[in-house]
Formats: sequence, C-alpha cells, structure tokens
Amino acid sequence: MANLWFYNIPYHGHINPTLPLVRELIARGDAVTYFAGPAFQERIRATGAEPRSYSNLDAFGQSRDSSHLIHQGALVAESANALLGEVLAAVEAERPDLLMFDMSAPWGAIASRRFDIPAIASFPHLPFYWRTLTDDPRVLRKAMASLRPGLGHWRTLARQTANIAREHSLRNPADVNVLSSAAELNIVFLTRYFQPHAAHFDDSYVYVGPTIDTTRPETPMDIRKGPDQKLIYIAVGTLYRANLAFFQACMEAFADPAYAVIMSVGKAVDPDALIPIPDNFTVAQFVPQLQILRTADVFITHGGMNSINEAVTFDVPMVVVPNTVEQSINAARIEQLQCGVYLDHAQLSVETLRASVSQVLTDPAASSGLERLRASFEEAGGVQLAADVIGRFKEKHGIG
Repeated sequence: MANLWFYNIPYHGHINPTLPLVRELIARGDAVTYFAGPAFQERIRATGAEPRSYSNLDAFGQSRDSSHLIHQGALVAESANALLGEVLAAVEAERPDLLMFDMSAPWGAIASRRFDIPAIASFPHLPFYWRTLTDDPRVLRKAMASLRPGLGHWRTLARQTANIAREHSLRNPADVNVLSSAAELNIVFLTRYFQPHAAHFDDSYVYVGPTIDTTRPETPMDIRKGPDQKLIYIAVGTLYRANLAFFQACMEAFADPAYAVIMSVGKAVDPDALIPIPDNFTVAQFVPQLQILRTADVFITHGGMNSINEAVTFDVPMVVVPNTVEQSINAARIEQLQCGVYLDHAQLSVETLRASVSQVLTDPAASSGLERLRASFEEAGGVQLAADVIGRFKEKHGIG
C-alpha cells in the first residue's frame, strides 16, 4: 500500500478527470490524501480519499479574471508563492510515499524535488509544446495577443518565480513551471490521436483517454424541444468570465423557431441582464451538461477539454469559440479531426454564428470524425491502464 498525496487546483476541469483514477487506486489498496478546495470535499471523500484544503484559498481567487497567457502564468506563480511554505512543511512532517500533482500545481513538483519523493503529474489538458502555436494562424494570433498584456505581468511572473527560488533554495527559477509541470511519469487524460505533434512526447507521457463519469449526479432540467427543432447547447465553461455581447449575439443569431436553445451563462452573468430572452431559449447560470448533451444536436463551447470530451462521448459536433491559447489549440485540433469548426472571436458575429452552426449540422464528415475520436477514447485504456502504470512506477521505486 502506498501513501499518495495528490495536489490539485480547485477547478472542475482539473479535478473531475482524476476522481475515477483516485477511486481505482484506493480500490487497489493505496491511501490517497487529496488537496483541493472545500467545494470539492464531498466528491473527493466519495472516492475513499481523505480531502484536505489549502489554508490560503485566496491564492486561486483571481484566475477567473484574465485569459492572457502571461497573466495566468503570473497568477500561478503567485499561487505557488502563497502555498509553497505550507506544502513543504506538511510534506516534510508527514513524508508521503508518492506525490501526484496537477500540471498547474508546481508546488507538487517542487516538493518532490526538495524531499526526493517520486512524483507523477496529471494532465487534464494537452501538454504544452511550442510548435502547436505555429500550426494554425488563428492559434498564433491568439498566442501573440496573450503575450501582450503589458510588461507588468511579465515583471510579476519574474518576481514571483525569483522569490520562490530564493526563499526555498531552488537552483533555478525555471523549476517553477507555470505552464505545464511534468514529472518522471505523466498521466494524460487524453489520447495520442488527439495530441498534436504526438511524437514529441516520449513514453513518460501515458495517454489513458478521458475519464468521464457519465453517471455523475446532476440536477435534471426540463428540456423544451419540439419534434422538428434542433437543440443548440451554448456554454463557455466555469473558469473565465464570458462577455455579455457574446450571449447577446447568440440570442440574436438563434432566435428562430427552427431551434431550441439552452444557454448556460455561469455565475459571473446575471440572466436578467440578457432580458428580453427569446421564447425558444432557456437561459440559466448552471445546467446539467450530460443530460443536455445526450439530446443536443450542436454544442457551442469555449473548447475546454472536459466539454470537448463529453461532447465527443455523446456524438455532438461542436462550434468552438476559444477564450485562451490552449483552447485555441483544442479548437484547431477539433477542426482538423472533423469534429466541428473553429470560430475565432475576431470573426465572431451573428452571421458567422449562424453559418458555423449550419455547417456542423449539415456536414456528413462530422459524424465519422466524431466516431474516430470516440474510438480512440475507447481504445486508450482508461483508469485501468493509468492504475497499472502507476503500480509499475511504485514497484520501480520500491513503494508499497
């Protein structure tokens, strides 16, 4: 039996893919202590793991405010600076056998190096490789825009990483990897088929496919859809604030009796701010996504990996309107694999929304594209493969 500590960040897209694996590791005899936030404690406890929270949850409070790459990097570095003292003290005091950490939780990687504890990284999103930025001009434009938020963010990032390196005796500030913290073993909850430039990533990256709990509890809703209507589902994730103008453009584009539309606006938007709402729209801050995807004909999404994976699972073609660089890479890949279209914010209008939805609804290639990607999910190995690989990793290091 191994005593495994898992460091994650308190966001659904990072925690959800890991919970089936945690459940499997516990079933095989490991003890798991899982660090996240209070909102996730019951779900973590349901796996059999011991949930723990960070003492300073304010460290994660600002990341909803920006989609700039360097700003996000600076915020991750600030989080690491705020949390690293307590993380290192706890690891030193209790000495777990094995550490696992999310790609966006560099404090786990630093603790592993400091105390020479074997570590595994968790990748709910594509591992970063710079060449993916140059594969599509839309991705490159998004990347260039995200690198121009102002010198202040660059300075914050440099200052925070330098502070961490100095205060915690790191040899190199680059050890604080704010984009894609990796380890000796990396569990990627995607497939190599979806990974651009897959040959760049060696065998230390084990692609196990999405781990979607299609039975997870959701509060059901009444779906208003006539027999001749196409159901459009619009949702742009829980991490970034959406622009009211985007939702208003969607309402103008699809206020058409040919469609039934369900639009999830998140807690940052008051649905009353969108009044008048067309009669064929259902607007709510949160909706049961799995229930809706079982019925939807098209999904307008920001392109987060959880949303993409769930859409593919239920054969729903996508119009991807990305907020961030990594979502732009996802959008380009979805288009390349013929599972939907990439609609850049720079080209977004009522007309392009209508045209994009019409395209995915009528494109016969979308069905075969979704089928191929879904087949790669089914062949990947899932939590069983991930747990097997972790078992061999433990044997290699004489753990358990």
